[in-house]
Amino acid sequence: MDVTLKGKNALVTGGNRGIGAQVVHALAAAGANVAMHCRTPHEGAEAMAAELSEQYGVTVREIVGDFSDPTSITQVFEQFDTLFPQIDILVNNAGYENTYALEELPLEAWQGLLQVNLTAPFQCAQQAALRMKKSGGGVIINMQSIHDEVMRKGVSHYSVAKAGLKMLTRAAGVEWGEYGIRVVGVSPGAIETDINRDDIEKTGRDKYHAWIPAGFVGVTDDIADPIVFLCSEHARYITATTLYIDGGYSQNVVRYDERKDHAVDE
Repeated sequence: MDVTLKGKNALVTGGNRGIGAQVVHALAAAGANVAMHCRTPHEGAEAMAAELSEQYGVTVREIVGDFSDPTSITQVFEQFDTLFPQIDILVNNAGYENTYALEELPLEAWQGLLQVNLTAPFQCAQQAALRMKKSGGGVIINMQSIHDEVMRKGVSHYSVAKAGLKMLTRAAGVEWGEYGIRVVGVSPGAIETDINRDDIEKTGRDKYHAWIPAGFVGVTDDIADPIVFLCSEHARYITATTLYIDGGYSQNVVRYDERKDHAVDE
């Protein structure tokens, strides 16, 4: 099976590190032109864009916007429009997590996280869909989390946002299907990134291996490669649903008995 995205134009939000950066790399390797969104201008992102462009013979460019500001989404898409004639793929990856006891969660922290993790993806999806309707369709990938389905203490607001994004995936997939727009959620589990590595080592890699039925912690390729497939014509019948990529982690009840306040972020 040849999975190619040659000639497609993609926007990846939060594309300068972790899973987002690997998604940018994988899309470019599959032949797509990519706009790599960053919250602020980033020298490393510019270098990465230039390297991928040369390596794969595609166009990769950095675009900037702080999603804590709702008006920035329009500006991000205006930047995209100057780069490419149409958008075929949107990967809603930008987001963050912080920790609060629910009874102590400040309203501004609640609102701030929901703005970036739920409202901004909605705004991006809306902007992309308006363009995709005109061009005949496209694919929207929403980066969710296993915490859209299962809970742990300290991140209630994060789980609420990701659960909302999961329902947005379903709703948008149903509403926009008639326009040739597919919407798919991806919910990662424990993935080894620069941000997560210290936490994994502190908790104990052996414990993770025991908690995860697959027996190992995932890497960013384990998320990016399926996303390339989901964006391709081979996945044309997949929409309004969520793919859990977690090695069975979210289904292992034992881990919730053994773990207390340990933090996992994709």
